[in-house]
Order: sequence, then structure tokens, then C-alpha cells
Amino acid sequence: MVPASEQDRDAGLAFDLAGGPDAVLLLHGFTGSPFEMRYVAGRLAGAGMRCLGPVMAGHGGDARVLARTPRGEWIARARDELIRLDGARRTFVVGCSMGALIALALAQEEPGRVDGLALLAPAMRLKPAGRLAGLLGRTAAARLFPIVRKRAGSDVSDPEMRRRNTCMDAVPLAGVAELERLAADVDRLLPRVTVPALVVAGGMDHTVALSGARRIARRIGSGPARLVVLPRSWHLVGIDVERDRCADEILQFFASLPAPAGAA
Repeated sequence: MVPASEQDRDAGLAFDLAGGPDAVLLLHGFTGSPFEMRYVAGRLAGAGMRCLGPVMAGHGGDARVLARTPRGEWIARARDELIRLDGARRTFVVGCSMGALIALALAQEEPGRVDGLALLAPAMRLKPAGRLAGLLGRTAAARLFPIVRKRAGSDVSDPEMRRRNTCMDAVPLAGVAELERLAADVDRLLPRVTVPALVVAGGMDHTVALSGARRIARRIGSGPARLVVLPRSWHLVGIDVERDRCADEILQFFASLPAPAGAA
């Protein structure tokens, strides 16, 4: 039997779960890992979808590497993974936090490759602590104190999931500034995103403001998008206490989208 600690470590690695004719790209958040997407991926794979969950550029190692990783590399890594799903009957993208912003960027850039989006706790507007970190990340403070250690772990209320989550234990200030630049880029392109989208947010999120999710749902070009607020969930809605409802909402939304003309 594999020890639980090793199972948790492996759950933070990239995954590719076999499925049927439809495929899903699942993108984790800033300083996170594919573990954030594992539960939702398992539900989608159980419904017959291939699920691909990469480690995002700059992640999976030292936070100082993430500090030097520009947002263009995050998008480029996700684009490369999306291309791996070419040939699927339908292709969906599920993104959490930073991953949700990248999903929107991909959908605007590659609308012919994306048939639907599920945006979980999108990092469109950070809470005050995050905004302060982003501000410091633009100043000399980022050179003097480049890394800030996390004191409370990841923003998820389920204690077992928080224990198991294989996220980074530190936050690079320069990376937060880059995340805010990505959010500004995505905000400008939202009206040009024509792919159908579902937005899911945590009612008790300590990381991002609900106003950001509302703004996406209202301004997206294919919208207004449906916004689901999970009242007991913190930031990582895909693994928190209402993760089953989160997965159910995604499954129902993807099932509601029409298959391409001529698809079997």
C-alpha cells in the first residue's frame, strides 16, 4: 500500500485521465498544483471525459522561479496543453483562480479549440492583502523581501483537504504583481470572449473578491454567464466542503452545451 503522504505528493503532479470523446483541460491557481483540480477531474473522468491537468509554468518547485516567470509563460504552457487535446469531439477548460484567468485568455485566443469554460474563483480582483502584495511586488520591496511565507496554508476550509493540498509554502511578491497584470489583461479582453462560461465562487473566499467573479459573469462576450456562489466554501471551491456541488454544476453545464454539428 502506498503511504498517504506519497499519495498526496503524487496528487500534486500533472495528470492525464483517460476518457471518452470529450476532453477537459484543468488549470490550477497561483502557487498551487494540480491537486486543486484532482477531485473535479475525477468526477469529469467518471462521466467519460479525458482530463488533462498540467503543472503551470513556474510552479512545482522553488517560489523564486515563479517570481521570474512572466504571465506569457503561464498562457504558453496552457496553450501547449490545450493543443494536446486536438481531435476531441468537444474540448472544455476548467480553471481555478489564476487558472480561470488563463482559461479566459485561451478562449479569446483559440475560440475554435474551446467549447466551454468553467471558471472557479477567478482571480480578477484580489482581497486587500493580495493587492498590497501586488503593490509591493512592483517596488524595490520585491528585491529586499522577494518571498513571503504562507502562515495558514491554502485557502480551503476543509481541514483534510488543506492538509493534503500540495501548494507552495511561500508567495513571491513579483509573481503577485504579475498575476494582477494578467487580471488587467483579461479584463480588457472579456467582451471578446465568445465561449459559453460558468462561474463558480466561494461565499467565504479570503483570497479573491466576489465582485471579480460578478464582473466576469456580467462582461464576458458570451454572457451574461451563470454565477454560482457556494456559501460555505473558501477559495479552492474544487476541493472544499461543497466540492460535490461544484463538480455537479460543471457536469451539468458541460452537458447542456450542444455537440458540434456532425458529431456522433
